[in-house]
Amino acid sequence: MIKKYFVLLCLMFPSFGNAQVLNLEQYMAFLQKAQTEEISAKNMDDFYKTSRAFWMANKVDYNDHPAKYEKAMDLYHDGQDRFVRDRSIKIDRFESTIENFRRFDVRNTLPENPILFVGSSSIVFWQTANSFPEYPVTNRGFGGASLPEVIHYYDDVIKKHNPSMMVVYCDIDVENGKSPEFSVNAFKELVSRVEQDFKNIPILMLSMKPTLVDDLLGREIRKNKMITNQKLMEFSNSQDNLYYVDITSPMMRADGSLKPEIFLDDGMHLNSKGYDLWDPILRKEIKQIRGN
Repeated sequence: MIKKYFVLLCLMFPSFGNAQVLNLEQYMAFLQKAQTEEISAKNMDDFYKTSRAFWMANKVDYNDHPAKYEKAMDLYHDGQDRFVRDRSIKIDRFESTIENFRRFDVRNTLPENPILFVGSSSIVFWQTANSFPEYPVTNRGFGGASLPEVIHYYDDVIKKHNPSMMVVYCDIDVENGKSPEFSVNAFKELVSRVEQDFKNIPILMLSMKPTLVDDLLGREIRKNKMITNQKLMEFSNSQDNLYYVDITSPMMRADGSLKPEIFLDDGMHLNSKGYDLWDPILRKEIKQIRGN
């Protein structure tokens, strides 16, 4: 499990590795110097290694006292604008995972007409069979999948399972810098495919979760997640078979900051306490829709 988290973080932060953790004053000086350095592969690597080490070490304090780090975060984002990373993905990068699904599926009896969970790593690490033992559940989340990747493998992760209901979660497109419009259009494309094959089965779209490292990913990531959530809610309200499920609000404190205790050390993925928040919310929605 830890290895999987490491791989996901390496995909998100290509320069992941050991780096000295600077204090705030030292880090501010580092960021100011980075603005004058040559744009090279080495300097880019140093910028992201040092920055990731600093923000990961201070992620909880940043969540609790953002004003203390405001100037440093602004400078960090200026550095991101200067040292631009390639965030493009290969559409078949999870082919080995999908092949494992194919092999498993032909060797095992799967639930008929299941509640199908699809999406990115928050689905992957959700122990859905344990969380919802009263329902037939199939989990086909994979890697840190973007919605275009889910659509690319539509036949393998969705169509073949003949779902009676779907639960969809994906925040990767926004976390990789795509616009809210891009993400919402991808959701619409997925919904259209499902509706063509399965008429009006219920589709539950989970809101994108905020994380302790949103600002580490980019200047507008948290803001764009919230904009996307609003657009997804509006889209779901326009369709009889779509249900927007707010799993974001319970993750927040009264002052608008996050509950840090619900995250793993990476600040991105939920621990068991986090899923304990999600489970009753989704169970209530499923029960209301199914009537049992």
